Amino acid sequence: MKKTLLPASAAFLLCTELMAAQPQNDPRSIREILGQVNPIAHTKAQVRVGFIDWRAEGKNPDPDTSAFAVGGHLHIDSKRWYGLMAGAEAYVVADPGCNSDDPQKVNADFFDADRDGFATLSQAFLDGKWGNTGIKAGRQMIDTPHADSDDIRMMPNYFLAYMLTNNDIEGLTLTLGQIDQMGGWENGIDAKKFISVEKVLGAERSTDGIYLASALYEGFENLSLQAWYYDFTDIADVFYLEAGYTLPTSLATFVFGLQYDTAKERGKALLGRVDSATWGVSVEAGFENGLTLMAAYNRDDGDTGAFASLGGGPFFTSLEDQTLDAVGQKGDAWIVAAGYDFGGIGLEGLNAGITYGRFEADESAAYKTDETDIAAEYAITDRFQLTAALALVNDKTAADNDFNQFRMIANYNFTTGGE
Repeated sequence: MKKTLLPASAAFLLCTELMAAQPQNDPRSIREILGQVNPIAHTKAQVRVGFIDWRAEGKNPDPDTSAFAVGGHLHIDSKRWYGLMAGAEAYVVADPGCNSDDPQKVNADFFDADRDGFATLSQAFLDGKWGNTGIKAGRQMIDTPHADSDDIRMMPNYFLAYMLTNNDIEGLTLTLGQIDQMGGWENGIDAKKFISVEKVLGAERSTDGIYLASALYEGFENLSLQAWYYDFTDIADVFYLEAGYTLPTSLATFVFGLQYDTAKERGKALLGRVDSATWGVSVEAGFENGLTLMAAYNRDDGDTGAFASLGGGPFFTSLEDQTLDAVGQKGDAWIVAAGYDFGGIGLEGLNAGITYGRFEADESAAYKTDETDIAAEYAITDRFQLTAALALVNDKTAADNDFNQFRMIANYNFTTGGE
């Protein structure tokens, strides 16, 4: 039996899910849709207000937690000079004073390691552009399969990284990079600090971080192809491949996705043995009446389960809470989803729907969990967006660690402008 999570005054937010956006060329997970950063171009400032509520049940439930928070960022860019510009961003999250006096009852996802507000320099970078080549070095936001912003809390993930991109060949984007540190809500140590990526992953010894190389090709009509290699120094070699194909028909626009992800320990193997072999398929159908349907399946046949990520991860089945790598051993996951874009009936900017998924180890007694996500995004104006998401997680093992989580975040973007 699950507890009632919210008062009736908030119930209108709980009948929705952000699946309803029309399909794009690239296949996406629900987690990617929910966590995608879509700022107005060159946003200079944003104010963010959030609420989160976490309720547990089971044999030995953790304390219920909740939190209100306010915050946002201020971003400053220089003019570009001989191809170079500098950028900086300050991010602030504050406790408005209405949270519990007991720190153990304050949800930690919004705050720092002390469950308190903070201020941090979230971005500080040099950006160079010369023809079809770009270089960006410093604290920045990046979105790659195994390291991404995953913007589903008060502050997204940021990285200290050095990225080189080139588009000399039409339709082909080549990337070389190095990731050294991670800041934000998912570094697992302290959101306000930039922590070495190996420590985020759980290694006790220092490394040279993560080196990466990728190729993304979109030169074929309706087809996208991408390949990524990550050198997690002294931890693992990781390869990720993905293909997405868009098929417009008179009935609907379909997006088909294939993915394959494999990791193997390397060097000093600071995380021990790593042996993953994960594949996935997905199909998404967008209808002209605003309805979207989606189904996805992932399977890992490696001995140590799907490889972890710095962020939401690449897998098609990733949901608000559950991801395949949480299974921790051989297993699979599947999801089905339905959404609706209310623009066709006069409610422009409102997307809604529902998703159900199951995550299960081959030894189901070790891991078997269902999740139902209900969420909404409402772009009230071009500058003001509201997102609400409810995750109902049902642990079907003997541990019986069920929980419900609700979050609501409102963003208001201020001044914009070009470089």
